[in-house]
Amino acid sequence: CFKGKDDAFLDTAWEDLGGLGSGTVNFARFASWAAAEGSDLGLGLDEVGAKRPCTCRLQTNENTKFRCSCTEFKAQEGSPDGLLCECGHKASMHRSETGQKSLSSFAPPAGLAWEQEGLVPVEDEGVLKKLQDLLTASHKDKDNWTRDRGCAEHGVGKCALACAAAKRVPVPTGYRLRKAFRNQNYVLWQRYALAKSAIAEECNRYAHSDSSILSSVAIDSDLDRGCNEWRVFHGSGLQACKDICGSNFRTGLAGTGATWKEPGKDTGVPLYGYGIYCAEHVTKADEYAKVESDTSLDLEKISATLLVRCVGGRANVVTTNEIDTEKLRKDVFDGPYHSVLGDRVATLGKPFREVVIYDKDQCFPEFLLLYERQY
Repeated sequence: CFKGKDDAFLDTAWEDLGGLGSGTVNFARFASWAAAEGSDLGLGLDEVGAKRPCTCRLQTNENTKFRCSCTEFKAQEGSPDGLLCECGHKASMHRSETGQKSLSSFAPPAGLAWEQEGLVPVEDEGVLKKLQDLLTASHKDKDNWTRDRGCAEHGVGKCALACAAAKRVPVPTGYRLRKAFRNQNYVLWQRYALAKSAIAEECNRYAHSDSSILSSVAIDSDLDRGCNEWRVFHGSGLQACKDICGSNFRTGLAGTGATWKEPGKDTGVPLYGYGIYCAEHVTKADEYAKVESDTSLDLEKISATLLVRCVGGRANVVTTNEIDTEKLRKDVFDGPYHSVLGDRVATLGKPFREVVIYDKDQCFPEFLLLYERQY
C-alpha cells in the first residue's frame, strides 16, 4: 500500500512505531500509523468468508448473563428495511470485527497522533484549561444532592432515605483539576469506532433527534453530532478508572458501587437496569468517586472521574418514574434505540439527567481526570 517508498522510509517507520526498542510492532499500532500515512485499505477478510456475528451481551435484573449465539446476520422476514436479524437483534449489533474494518478504524480521533500507548499525561496547557473549564461549567451549585451521595452519619444505602435526606453529605462547591491523562488505547478505540460507524449508518437511514448534553464540548477533536456522539462523566475509584481505561466497562458491576441499596443489601438494581451510567454534570459523577491519594504522583485528597466519549445514536428519552428496565434494554438490543437518556429533570423536577449505554463498545474512556473537591 506504499509503493515506491525506499528503505529509508521503512527504517524511519520502524523507528516511529517503536520497533527498535521492542523488536515487534502490534497490528493496532501499525494500522493506526498506516492510516495516518494515508492508507485506508480494507482488511480484506470479508472476501474470504468473514461473518457478522451478533455482539449482544447483557445482564438481567435477576443477575443472569446472556450472550447471543447468532453467527451471521440474516434479515428477519417482514422487518422494515432489513433492520432486524432472525435472532431478534438489529443490524448494528452485528458488527464484523474483521470484514467491516479498514485501517482507518484503528486511527486515533481526527487531528491527533498517538505516539505512545496507554494512559499518557496531558501536558498541553490549552487542553488542560478546557478540561478545567468543563469541570467548572458542568458543576451544579444548587439542588444538587441525591441519595447516592449518602448520609453523613451512615453512608450510602445504610439507612432510610428520610435519615439520609436529613443528614446529607455536603456537596462540593467546585472541583479543581490536578492531573489529566489521555487514554491512548488502540484496541478500545477501534472497537468504539466500529460500533459508532454501524450506529451512524442506522441513524442515517432512520429519523432521529439530536439530544443536547451539557458536557459534550470540544476538547481537541470533534464529536459526530449526526449520531449523538457525546462526552460524559463517569466517577469511580482511581484504580477502577484505570482498569476501565485498560479493558473498558463491565456492566455486571453496575449497582455494586455507590448506587443506593436497600438496607442490608450488597448490591442495588440500577434505575434503568444494568448498563453503563454516565452524567453530563461532574457533580453527579462525583457521587461515585472516592477521596484517595496517589503516592506515585505525589497527590493527596484527590478523586477520579473519566471523561467518556460515547455514541448515543437514537436515544430513548425517559421522563417518568414508570420504568420497565427489561423493555428499555429490549428496545436497545432488539428495537429502534441505541441508548437511554434518563431525564428526571424535565417533568419530575429531580437534579440530574443520566446517559445509559448497554453495549460497552459504544463507550471509549477518553480522559482520566484527577481532581480536588472544594468546599
